Amino acid sequence: MQEKKVYLSSMINDPFQGKGGFMPAKIKEKVTVRIGLNENLAFPEEVIKKLMKQIAAKIDPRIYPEDYCDSLCDLVAEKNNLNSNQVVIGNGGDKIIDLMVRLTIIAGQNAVIINPTYPMYEHAAKVQGGGITELLLTPAPEFDLDTDYILSNITPKKDRLLFLCSPNNPTGNQFEEGKLRKLISEFPGIVALDETYSDFGQYSLINALDDYPNLIIMKSMSKFYGMAGMRIGYALGDEFLVSRIKELLPAFNVNIASLELAKAVIQENKLLTNLTKGIVTERERIFLELQKISEITPYKSFTNFIMFKVNNFSADEIQENLLRDTGVLIRNMSKVPLCENCLRMSVTSKENNTKFLEALKETINKLKNKN
Repeated sequence: MQEKKVYLSSMINDPFQGKGGFMPAKIKEKVTVRIGLNENLAFPEEVIKKLMKQIAAKIDPRIYPEDYCDSLCDLVAEKNNLNSNQVVIGNGGDKIIDLMVRLTIIAGQNAVIINPTYPMYEHAAKVQGGGITELLLTPAPEFDLDTDYILSNITPKKDRLLFLCSPNNPTGNQFEEGKLRKLISEFPGIVALDETYSDFGQYSLINALDDYPNLIIMKSMSKFYGMAGMRIGYALGDEFLVSRIKELLPAFNVNIASLELAKAVIQENKLLTNLTKGIVTERERIFLELQKISEITPYKSFTNFIMFKVNNFSADEIQENLLRDTGVLIRNMSKVPLCENCLRMSVTSKENNTKFLEALKETINKLKNKN
């Protein structure tokens, strides 16, 4: 058996060596309030299912979808005042991240990751055989970009790709536009700016694409558009870079149902505007309520989630008790750099948000009485 294992190991690319790639832990307990993965459960289920029924009636799943999703590219371009040749569609936001790494990184070259941030950036780079230049944001509560520190730790030609996430996951803060522009203009390579959560934030840098030919903006339809299960992501950038990214795509990389649903959802302008206002209102309500709990330190967010630090108890203890006793599922961020003893909850419906707050207070009181 050992001989066989050694033989097979010599034939494969094995960046994780059986220790797992990128997957959230499997949940065995019953979940009644699912607020751990930043899914947009505030998007009305009846609306999205109605659109799906309409699409099911008109598509023919026996035929291939459009190559390169040109019709969706046209809609995304129109929405963002761009040329459709500046848009590339992928099978989820994670596929766009993978494409950015494939475009820029080979063995011996690095992607720059500024932790704490979305772990898929590091995962994608390692799968490609690239290295990681790991830098850090400033400590809590600011979690800010120190541009001088970052740029002084860059190695030209070796560090080919810089990942930035603004608003940032998991911290929730949106970086100052001037700091992002400084990093984009001075980084000696391609900058992939993840704006998955910018619809809940204060601004987007889409209007800066003409200023920076090395900038690619990555977006996902999983959060704002409520399509996490359908897997649609896209990137916006210079026509030359976008054309090269498209060459890396497999044929028909997005299924026909997801493509047509995305086209329908993206045109629900009034619903999406009202939805965003509702999530932002709820986010601020939850933040204020968390501030009232002495055992919790919440961090200001410009996303559809809030990260908070647990004081006096362990985050593991809070998470486990919440799930076991109340069915409320939140995400434990304690293993992420600078996020020790932190948890993250997703802002969804008012009902779910209230259940979370009540369950959290109940759990903390039980632990206090127990001790």
